[in-house]
Amino acid sequence: MKQLAAVLTAVVALALSISTPVAQEQQPYPVDTVTIVVPYAAGGTGDTVGRIVAEELSKRFTANFVVENVGGASGTIGAERVARAAPDGSVLLLAGNAIITTAPHLAPVGFDPLTDLVAIANISEAPRMLVASKSLPVSNFEEFVAYAREHPGELNFGSVGVGSTGHIATVDMLANIGVEANHIPYSGASQVVQAVLAGDVQFMLDAAAIPQARQDAVTPLAVPGDKRFDDFPDVPTLAEVGYPSIRGTGLQMIMGPGGMPEEIITLLERALQDASNSPEFTRLLVRSGVTPRFMSASSLKDALEVEHQNYDQLLTKMGLKQ
Repeated sequence: MKQLAAVLTAVVALALSISTPVAQEQQPYPVDTVTIVVPYAAGGTGDTVGRIVAEELSKRFTANFVVENVGGASGTIGAERVARAAPDGSVLLLAGNAIITTAPHLAPVGFDPLTDLVAIANISEAPRMLVASKSLPVSNFEEFVAYAREHPGELNFGSVGVGSTGHIATVDMLANIGVEANHIPYSGASQVVQAVLAGDVQFMLDAAAIPQARQDAVTPLAVPGDKRFDDFPDVPTLAEVGYPSIRGTGLQMIMGPGGMPEEIITLLERALQDASNSPEFTRLLVRSGVTPRFMSASSLKDALEVEHQNYDQLLTKMGLKQ
């Protein structure tokens, strides 16, 4: 009996070791607390992604990663704070690509986006959707264009600020379709959504509109790019309706202050790459409305430099460059 009991004890112990997940070993980090600055108001897509990243990194390192929302000026206020922070890994930035590629071309900012901030990794991209308020008497893109042309200058559209990717994409779209509308900037995507729901603005082009379209709270009109969304098979792409050049996705990336040691960059980059291979991490990103898309520090740096130049040319052509 004693031998049987010993065997049963061993079997139970083995079963528990198999069924109980082993806690992930935390890696040492040079500081105890890390602030991830999200340069937008709480509740938007960038804020959600920032919190998912903070939770994931807190599991992987001995440091505690926390989010702080520092909105305003299309994200450049929060970005400037990070650019001026000590490059010791204690302050990071959850940035949208507009902070690097468009906003500095539109108004003076207190930092050089290509030298005062350093790329660490891209996390995801947010596909956008053009939607209209239910108060607008349109049901598709063609009706929207016709109505807007019949009411020049009467419609308002919202974005997260002058120079944001959504703002530039919308202005580019309006110029292409020959429509005049008024831009109303907000401090965060959730505020733009509320304005559309209330009818204060009549349309928006942003990832934050997609959950509302799923709930039939807004009217989906079109999506930028060359592929329809799987869950909106009847909503055409802007390419299909004749406007293939309009850019439509926004990146969500982790950056740090310029001068950050390569060791810390590599430490974070590898952790985020490993996280991107985690089904749970990617599931959380997808649920928040974004598409997981990991990019290494070097690939992200190259992509931002190219986009910075491309938007310089686009904004000059559009007459929007400062």
